[in-house]
Amino acid sequence: MKREDILKPYYSRFTKDSEIKSRDIGEEISKNGDLDTTFKTGTTTVGLTCKDAVILGADKRATMAYFVASKTSKKIHIIQDHLAMTIAGSVADAQYLVDVLRAETSLYQLEKDGKPIPVKSAGKLLANILYRSKMFPYQVGHIMGGMTEEEGPVILDIGAYGSILPEKYCAVGSGQNFSYGVLEAKYKEDLSVNEGKEIVKKAVTSSIIRDMASGNGIDIVVIKKQGAPEREFIPIK
Repeated sequence: MKREDILKPYYSRFTKDSEIKSRDIGEEISKNGDLDTTFKTGTTTVGLTCKDAVILGADKRATMAYFVASKTSKKIHIIQDHLAMTIAGSVADAQYLVDVLRAETSLYQLEKDGKPIPVKSAGKLLANILYRSKMFPYQVGHIMGGMTEEEGPVILDIGAYGSILPEKYCAVGSGQNFSYGVLEAKYKEDLSVNEGKEIVKKAVTSSIIRDMASGNGIDIVVIKKQGAPEREFIPIK
């Protein structure tokens, strides 16, 4: 049986003549309104490359439609000391993928005697997982950022279907349009870490002001060549 056939409803003379009928989601939406937006989540995540670092930023609010589910959600996850990832979309899907990626990258590094996995290899690994499940996609959007001696600072915009877009800067989430306005205007080559952090702060703040689903402060993570990632929380009044 082809995988596509699993999605097709099965009908027989028994179901045809019985009172058991499958519900048509299209009919439900037309009767009850746009149901597919009921549990959409919102967020703002931003990433950019600097001269000697990668900087990721995200707000702290998790929402379900008009309900604020959390004011302290963690949207930037450290995968390895040189690698981190932001999450947007379905929290359950994203947290599962973070756990899988941590396990797979740790196994790689054990096999290579502790050598850090290349950022692009980790991105390809995640993209393969997402692409493999595109018939039943994970409802996520990720920014992967990291730094190795060979690659330098790397930012990858990874879509829910497994697309990989290498970028100097990017934003993902319901507030991304507002963040892009700041990133396009402020970004330049060879930024210092302090300059990069200020741009990320302004970009996420711009989205918090204008996007109802973003808010409750900003998390910023800085990844450098040496040492553990640096995390900072900036409250927004």
